[in-house]
Amino acid sequence: MPKCLNRLKVVFIIFCFILITGCIQTKQLERLGLITAIGFDLEKENEIQGTVVVSKFDPMAKVVTATISADANTLQTLRAEENLATDQRLEMGQLRCVIYSKELAEKGLIQLVNALNRDPTVGNMVYLTIAEKNTKSIMNIDEKNIKVNIGTYLYNLIRQNVESELLISPTLHEFNHAFFDNGQDPVIPIVKEAQGKVGIAGVALFNDDKMVAKLENDKLFYLKLLTDQYRSGSKELDFERSKFEKIINPQYGSKYGQVYNKLFISIDNIRSNTQIDLVDKKNLLFQVKVTMDSRLLETTNYLDLSKPENMKYLEKQINKEMETQIKNLLLFFQEKQVDPVGIGNEYMAHVRGKPLTQDEWKKIYKNVKFDVEIDNTIVKTGTLD
Repeated sequence: MPKCLNRLKVVFIIFCFILITGCIQTKQLERLGLITAIGFDLEKENEIQGTVVVSKFDPMAKVVTATISADANTLQTLRAEENLATDQRLEMGQLRCVIYSKELAEKGLIQLVNALNRDPTVGNMVYLTIAEKNTKSIMNIDEKNIKVNIGTYLYNLIRQNVESELLISPTLHEFNHAFFDNGQDPVIPIVKEAQGKVGIAGVALFNDDKMVAKLENDKLFYLKLLTDQYRSGSKELDFERSKFEKIINPQYGSKYGQVYNKLFISIDNIRSNTQIDLVDKKNLLFQVKVTMDSRLLETTNYLDLSKPENMKYLEKQINKEMETQIKNLLLFFQEKQVDPVGIGNEYMAHVRGKPLTQDEWKKIYKNVKFDVEIDNTIVKTGTLD
């Protein structure tokens, strides 16, 4: 009798499973259009144009990419309008990258970003980017030039630069974290199209949700150095050649390396640690101390680094130059009223009482002073010495 009951239970479970699965809406792949990228442009006042890149699958196992555009005021209406323009149901589950035009970014992004936050099919790891001009020129790029659809290409472009520690990760999660944190502002990479290719053209700096400035690629090393423990990345520094005359190798240095009228030095960061402390609360003085080990990759003149005093001299000159560059960068952030480094978080950690609002912090931020100290040790020189 127990065996019969067990068999009845098994049959009943199988029946329920068949009944439940029969009620679930099936999604055949060839009937779906998988959105891999979305671009937003300000078409005219009170109207946004959305462009999606869609991967379509046909029964012959080929993947076809299509680009669809529509005008609307909300993300949901855009999706409905775009669905009317295709024979396949559009799905957001494969979204990899969202691009906003610079014009939109300067007016404010939080409403558009919140539309992504409210969509359960959009993951937190979607990358956000800014188009240097409009997004349409990027979304409609010829795939022959990039070998894959633009959504996948942009995702790979940003991911490999994040993994190489050239960019701060610009996911939806990171944007939300920085935006809703009163002591820090978000940054998003800027992409541009040139000669049929797409590349990184710097990062957009935000005051609240509005883009107010652009940071050029040659400053990204310092931004990353200030915001995170850095394990890779290289930086080129230029100096007046006269500063290094006493350590230029007399056998080769005075005869060769005359292509430039300056001395260029390239270093590779091996490891670093940045400590930002409020050392004088009354005078709003912050000490920024960077400790790093680096490798000397290249110099445009032969340097005699066989002597310890010459190596110390080189380190000293590099430290002074980097201190100047970082101080100038922090002052640039202050002038533009952006705080991508999180100076506000350090200040609020030392303030008791009611938490500061973003506006209250920005008023204080105007009067902040910085003392920058770099302690860089060159631990490897390759064959240069």
